[in-house]
Amino acid sequence: PRWRIEAMLTFNRPMLQRPMLLAFHGHSGRSPSVGHMYKRSPLAEVRDRVINYFWNMSDASVGPPMRDYFRRMGRSRFCLVPAGLTAWTIHLYEAFFFGCIPVILSDELTVPFQDEIDWPNLSLHVPTTISMAELHNKLSAVRFGRLKEMYRNLAAARCWFDYSQGWNDDADSSRCSPYKGLLSGLARRASYRRGLYGLARYWEPVVE
Repeated sequence: PRWRIEAMLTFNRPMLQRPMLLAFHGHSGRSPSVGHMYKRSPLAEVRDRVINYFWNMSDASVGPPMRDYFRRMGRSRFCLVPAGLTAWTIHLYEAFFFGCIPVILSDELTVPFQDEIDWPNLSLHVPTTISMAELHNKLSAVRFGRLKEMYRNLAAARCWFDYSQGWNDDADSSRCSPYKGLLSGLARRASYRRGLYGLARYWEPVVE
């Protein structure tokens, strides 16, 4: 809904005003109410590893859902996007509006709108088997100039996920929208142009 998007954007800070390296707050095997569901999901194991490793780190904010969730996301440079009960998670969608660089930890996830969004220039996709220490080092090594560039790319692409626009059928409109992205995807499926998906399975910024 539009009110939620506007609320997320309210907490979206410039990269210079983000003191935290990373954040993830969501359900996991630790959750008292739904933890049993996540314990049964082999995809969700990575969530427990994220929380166990980063729990007491001063540059990270991880754990269960929090009352000040929006504020924590808006203060973090990276948002971890681990698989949960399924490969897809709303945390990827939210990252575009919170302005934190999404770090996808979901081997089975195929990102949408690949012809429209330059995913390697606004996100990372790393194997779920990565050690959390290695992930921590990778994220810490991304230079600040690169972070600002990815932040700008993220902001430019968020209209592809703004479902509050409705299903605008104005073909001459220059504004991007989920509707246009879906039409493009359907056209690609119909023609099998370059195959359905062209991205490599994983990607990350080159450390300079």
